Amino acid sequence: MSGFLVTRNRNAEHRFIARRGPDLTRMLEVEGYHFSHYLLNVAGKRAPQPFVDGDIVCVLDGAIYNTPSTGSDSETLISLYRQHGENFSRYLDGEFAVALYDFGRRVMVLATDPFGTKPLFWNGTEAASYASGLGTGEQVAPDTVIVRNLDRNESHRRSGPPFDFDHQEKDSYNDWIVAFEQAVKKRATEGCYLPLSAGYDSGGIDCALRQLGCEYKAYSVEGEENLVLLRQRNREGEVLRMDAADLAAQKAFLRVHAEKASYRVLRDGVLQECDMLEDRACCGLALIHALARRAGRTVFLSGQGGDEILDARRDWPGYRFPAQLRQWSDFSGGFQTAYLTKEEFVAGTFGAEGRFPYLDRTVVQEFLWLSPDLKNRHYKAPLHEYMTRCGYPFDEGVKTGFCPLPEGHIPWPWVKVVKVVVD
Repeated sequence: MSGFLVTRNRNAEHRFIARRGPDLTRMLEVEGYHFSHYLLNVAGKRAPQPFVDGDIVCVLDGAIYNTPSTGSDSETLISLYRQHGENFSRYLDGEFAVALYDFGRRVMVLATDPFGTKPLFWNGTEAASYASGLGTGEQVAPDTVIVRNLDRNESHRRSGPPFDFDHQEKDSYNDWIVAFEQAVKKRATEGCYLPLSAGYDSGGIDCALRQLGCEYKAYSVEGEENLVLLRQRNREGEVLRMDAADLAAQKAFLRVHAEKASYRVLRDGVLQECDMLEDRACCGLALIHALARRAGRTVFLSGQGGDEILDARRDWPGYRFPAQLRQWSDFSGGFQTAYLTKEEFVAGTFGAEGRFPYLDRTVVQEFLWLSPDLKNRHYKAPLHEYMTRCGYPFDEGVKTGFCPLPEGHIPWPWVKVVKVVVD
């Protein structure tokens, strides 16, 4: 997690962007462009930005996982750019938003990861983590490269390498499970934390962290879910209860310190405008991030993408993935974009870095390659299989969302827990 701003305006708004990276601030001016970078120091690793190599200046928000062991993000990004030009982001594995300025070639290159997990806005030849830094700005779409001439009003866009939707031939969950554990492993830095509910998605990550022997802490907020199962899962972490006063306090904090965000989602065929700060789940996440940061934890693993990738069947009759697969509405837009926006804007308020195992390119591709029968065998079939093999407790077929209890609400007294151990 970092915050960055590249602008010609010396008096640009930095307040919300700076909260994304509270540990180190660096500024640089090159040819009238003011580069401001706010660093979050993850696991004791400092990689001060902006990265500079000759006449190239680059800023990054996010994490790159295929950095050579002897190298750094700066060496990876600028070296790949020198080798592959504006297509360099195709060779990156991670969650990222990149703004690279090549003053020699007089171009700006902006790049986002396949799902746009990190916010990136642009306004002409300026770029920022949040639109507030630019006054106004357009958000760069997922899996997009924008190349803009610094001297002329000329730009072009291109998408990254597409996913393969045409080959649904794998007859085993094994490759998906291997990919999922690897995705969790490379994101789980020492001291990471997990917002843990009774649902499938955070449960799958919790299961993988246990299998991998990672050090982490789970935080749960009691909500409209199976509390017996929640407490069975989270025996060593913290299970919190929010009352109306807690919700109001977190909402008030976010209204003052968080970048303002609204987003559109399609519900029952109707396009609706949503205010992030009116969402109770945002207040629950804010409480978790506040407690974790107070304990010195900086990186959290999110279950975002589990619903949008593994259970996107509402696009097809009978709620079944079809034999002829195509990219669906929430794959990298719609609810996917809306919920990523919510997660990133809340986490950014506390300087917490979100990482998204379900949006790992290999994990997603392995799911697409599963046969239709395997995709449709169970609700979120690969996760069902994984948690069953590991003997991890879950409510079979139950969709559980993260939502703190409203005032006066009585939670479910009991839902059957499915726990299966496979030798």
